Amino acid sequence: MGRKLFLALLLGVILFSTINAQSNQGLIKEGAPKIFIDCGYCDMNYIKEQIPIVNYVRDRKDADVHVLSTSQRTGSNGYDYTLYFIGENGYAAVKDTIKYTTFGTDSDDQTREKMVRALKLGLVKYVSKSKVSDQMNITFKAPQSNSTTNKEEDPWDYWLFRISTNGSFNGEKSYKYLSLNTSVSANRTTEDLKLNFSLSNNYNQSKYIYDEEGVEESYLDIRRSQYANASLVKAIDNHWSWGVWLGASSSTYSNIDFGFSLAPGIEYNIFPYSESNEKQLRLEYKVSGLHHKYVEETFYFKKKESLLEHSLGATLSLIRPWGSASFGSEVRNYLDDFENFSYNFYTSLSLKLFKGFSLSLFADYSKYGKQITLPYVGATREEVLLRRKQLETSYYYYAYVGISYSFGSIFNNAVNPRFGSSGSGGTTIMISN
Repeated sequence: MGRKLFLALLLGVILFSTINAQSNQGLIKEGAPKIFIDCGYCDMNYIKEQIPIVNYVRDRKDADVHVLSTSQRTGSNGYDYTLYFIGENGYAAVKDTIKYTTFGTDSDDQTREKMVRALKLGLVKYVSKSKVSDQMNITFKAPQSNSTTNKEEDPWDYWLFRISTNGSFNGEKSYKYLSLNTSVSANRTTEDLKLNFSLSNNYNQSKYIYDEEGVEESYLDIRRSQYANASLVKAIDNHWSWGVWLGASSSTYSNIDFGFSLAPGIEYNIFPYSESNEKQLRLEYKVSGLHHKYVEETFYFKKKESLLEHSLGATLSLIRPWGSASFGSEVRNYLDDFENFSYNFYTSLSLKLFKGFSLSLFADYSKYGKQITLPYVGATREEVLLRRKQLETSYYYYAYVGISYSFGSIFNNAVNPRFGSSGSGGTTIMISN
């Protein structure tokens, strides 16, 4: 019975799709350039509504114009976006770059309006060379009077302040959780200087209730941490920078009653910083002075200590039409023990290998040297199970792999927000016996 019902419903869907196929072909604009917008968090429904003159496709291999979007965070807590227009097929000789900036105070609507405005500017060259160029209108605003063209001054001198607090709680019969977090930050960012200051306080409480034969036991896990950080980063030229980092912390999980650090450092970017939206290869070196006062005596019989640590790191980041890739590695050790060092490396890949096929990969591996903050008295069974204390380990790893393949119609012009716009439309049939 279930199989017959399924076949009947499937046949109905096929017939309905066939009847409506001819009318749906009207969504395809004859002679219009095919556009692929390479953007992970864009409002595509809004873009299609505002720019209906072109054809939107699902894969860059089918596109006449590949629009690659990249971004970097700005000092106003917004983003500096760059749209790269890469012509293909009959438009291979046409390329363009459009930039626009959003602010931290911009709403989602203002952000998408700015993107559509930038897209329209970049698409002019391609639409003007297509068969639908007669459908394009170009307008200009009237020039403003001299009284309104004076350069606007910033009364805050590029300083941005933020105060935030949040809390959450959840629970059930045998488990309850509470989290409270507060932070304050001040940042000033210009083209040659970055200043950052932040304070945070975190409180997490978990309660586990275990009932065995009418006897109830409860376990309470409380974690507290406070952090204060400050940094200054100064540009030297288009390849070199230097900086200083200050930090203070307290963490029951890490056995630190009070910790302080001071770290000067220098960085060299093999590629010019002006190209950082496309590629970066940064080498950085830091020397850190550390002072720790511990909650409990450590495994090395210390209640407090001062140490010097240095680190050398390298990071490669690339954004290309075929996807993006990042590789990073860091080596560090204490200057009183060159035989005992820690290192970390990671890789992040998002590749569009061929039409319809994409690969995502992330891997992170760390090897730890001396864990100087571990308490001398080992963790109890309860503390191990609840991860109340940092535990001894010589390594850490994490990996993620994702593969996807799509096929079918290359066009993606339709806008259908009914029952939400998170999916791409279609019909779901569920049958249970």
